Amino acid sequence: MFSLLKLHNLKSRIVGPLRQCSQFKTKLYMKTAHLESKKPLDELIKKFALRLIYNTIVERKVLRSEQLQKNKSFKKVQLQEPVPVTLKYLNDDIHIKEDTPATTSESYESEVVNFPYNSSGHNVETSHEINESQSDPYSPDVATALSEEVQKRYELHQEMKNWMLSYDNYDDSCLGSEGELDINESGVYYGTPDPKSKISNVPCGGCGALLHCRDTAIPGYIPSEIFKNSVAYGGSNLEAIVCQRCHFLKHYNVALQVQVTPEDYPKVLSTIGERRGLVILLVDLLDFPCSIWPGIGEIFGSRTPIIIVGNKVDLLAQDSKDFFKHIRRTLLNSVKLQGFATFNIKDIVLISAKTGYGIEDLITKLNSLKRVNGDVYIVGCTNVGKSSLFNALLQSDYCKTQAMDLIQRATTSVWPGTTLNLLKFPIRRPEGYRQYLRHKRLEILEKIETEEQEFRKQQLKVTKNPKYASLIGHIDVTKNPYKNMKSNEEVKDMFTIRDNKYDKGVTKMGINEKSPEFIHSKWCYDTPGVVQPDQIIHLLTTDELLLTLPKQVILPRTFCVKPNSTLFIGGLSRLDYVNGSSSVRLSVFASNELPITICDTGDAEELYEELLGTDLLKVPTGGADRLAKWPKLEMAKEFTITGINWQRSANDIVLSSSGWVALTGKESLQYNFRAWTPEKRGVYLRDCLLPHAVALTGRRVKNSVAYNKYKFFLQ
Repeated sequence: MFSLLKLHNLKSRIVGPLRQCSQFKTKLYMKTAHLESKKPLDELIKKFALRLIYNTIVERKVLRSEQLQKNKSFKKVQLQEPVPVTLKYLNDDIHIKEDTPATTSESYESEVVNFPYNSSGHNVETSHEINESQSDPYSPDVATALSEEVQKRYELHQEMKNWMLSYDNYDDSCLGSEGELDINESGVYYGTPDPKSKISNVPCGGCGALLHCRDTAIPGYIPSEIFKNSVAYGGSNLEAIVCQRCHFLKHYNVALQVQVTPEDYPKVLSTIGERRGLVILLVDLLDFPCSIWPGIGEIFGSRTPIIIVGNKVDLLAQDSKDFFKHIRRTLLNSVKLQGFATFNIKDIVLISAKTGYGIEDLITKLNSLKRVNGDVYIVGCTNVGKSSLFNALLQSDYCKTQAMDLIQRATTSVWPGTTLNLLKFPIRRPEGYRQYLRHKRLEILEKIETEEQEFRKQQLKVTKNPKYASLIGHIDVTKNPYKNMKSNEEVKDMFTIRDNKYDKGVTKMGINEKSPEFIHSKWCYDTPGVVQPDQIIHLLTTDELLLTLPKQVILPRTFCVKPNSTLFIGGLSRLDYVNGSSSVRLSVFASNELPITICDTGDAEELYEELLGTDLLKVPTGGADRLAKWPKLEMAKEFTITGINWQRSANDIVLSSSGWVALTGKESLQYNFRAWTPEKRGVYLRDCLLPHAVALTGRRVKNSVAYNKYKFFLQ
């Protein structure tokens, strides 16, 4: 009797989860019966719905269709139907265009695959063949959208043809009668290099590389038509312009190929330890420890003082009263595990270089380090926000007022590795009366931010809009209201352009480091990015980067998953729940644009191959040429997690730059997982960053493995 009971329990443990997974797949397939149209996306959904347990795109499409069916049934009712509860758990940031064809491999046959680091030529226009039978003849929006897109791309391409006209130094005598360069119709004229010319000692205002016109592939290149005219009569000096690479990156979001090897980065940073300066180690809170290069500390030595700065905190949703304290502790532990355990870490600061949150606090802590009198270096991996922080500090009390408007801002973009050399500005350390004025200004600012926070909290309660949950700060410059008050003369600006017969109204920028104001100054440097082998952002195209990198507050998406189930984040990573004694909750933290797919582990590999390049995975996107260059997902590591309780997540499994998954299970029970990423990159097990987020999820959605939309925590 005992053996039969034991056999029955064993059978229920094995068959039960499989039966329940099949039950969810059947229900998901039955929901697709509402999709009556012959649109490609609907056909794609019907084809794969029977084999899926969950997919963000499918669920959203099905629920929209069900709502339309309800509206048709009750169209005679004058009152507006309320939105179903099941719609509330979906992310509003994943948009489905009803009238556009679904993404398939055939749609990209003529597209040019362009990578940030591997692109040697650029074709702005991307030709897509439009199948008239797939478009809706009764919808004028389709034709209008296509017409606007074609016109926009045409205008951008025409602008790129004449890109050098943006420079004051350019001689337009080579232009044709119609105002365009005399080149072929589809080409872009990148200028003429002069291999015999000398490299200047003037750094580019965007990337810091020395300006020259010798070779188009060397950082800092500008065409000889612009470079040589800097010494001509009426020309702009080199300090006022940026290189060709920064110009294309800033105006057209196009990266030009440059020859910089990873071995060159440590050489640029090698003098930090010798100069005894302060290091600001910038870490991406959405991508750590993958955004911490393990060997970077060895370059400047263990005695160098370090301030750990966690950037992009504005994109994390608060989950408890100890939100900031817990993130600092988790970040510090992760940094120490990457080789900084014995280093001279002075403080941990959380900021948002984009919204300004925490910048003033960072400046206060930098000024409080009285024993650190050397230069300051902003150091970190690619795409952590170094240039954005540099720009924020440049427009603050940390930069000397005389130089604030004379140093060009660093180039910022979604491209990895936008800074190639050392940009810098002179540091101002307020003392005495200026320090008192700054203290008073910050007191007023604190009151203003408190009132704004209360207003945003009320707006969040009413609208439930995630933008009101973002952390926002203010950056300003302390001014002395009594300066030159006794004098009737206007304050003399030593850096204004003097009126003389040679003044032609062109821009003059740059500072003289040997002038009395700066000769004894300490400097803040923006260093180049260091490529982290664990990151996968270097494998993505422009469109894929825009989908993968979060731009709004990340809303955790929680699912109840049984053993032998697999979860995909877009097409970038995969997590298998191998075995366990019960179900487990998986909270996914990734860009809201990336769909989540859940299926049986036995079907995972085949489904991934079939869905790759379609709208159901979104990333990677493209045709056969693009997918041929996409590396396969490989099993990187296996983990065993011990649950804490259902209200607190135990650990995070980091899946490189695609995001991370928080694991929540029953107390003391163990759960086994396998993690897959491209080329086994960036898989880590860390302490949970937001352990209480799982407790803020809504109720379980009926006939689904998903939970309702995340509830915001309000302090």
